[in-house]
Amino acid sequence: MTASFRSRIARRPVLASLCALFGLGVAGTAIYEGPRLLGRRYPRTKYDDLLDQLSDRESAIKLGRIALAQAEAYNDSWPSPDAGEAARDLRDGPGKGSVAHAAQSDIVQGRLVEVQGWVLPVSEISAAVLAATASPAPA
Repeated sequence: MTASFRSRIARRPVLASLCALFGLGVAGTAIYEGPRLLGRRYPRTKYDDLLDQLSDRESAIKLGRIALAQAEAYNDSWPSPDAGEAARDLRDGPGKGSVAHAAQSDIVQGRLVEVQGWVLPVSEISAAVLAATASPAPA
């Protein structure tokens, strides 16, 4: 007589395998989602489609504040402290909403500006100014 299928399978190895698979799934999810869940959170703005493209928003905020202070010191009208204008330039400009493509286009076209000794694409400065004006003032 042959043993039934049920009697040939031991319960403990099956349960251990299922627990191991579940553990791997939880660990993989934690590794994948962890940085997003534990990372810095910013208040929602109407410019998040552009600001979410920045890899380091804190540095962009600092750069934007430096660019605005430099413009104020030299009585320069650019960059404008108006967040709406900066967002419109980035959305409708050469990158059509992509900050990276806009920066590449600016480099090719020679649209560069100097901020504290750094020569940067105009669109990158616009994104930094947008980050600086859309973020709350430093405490």
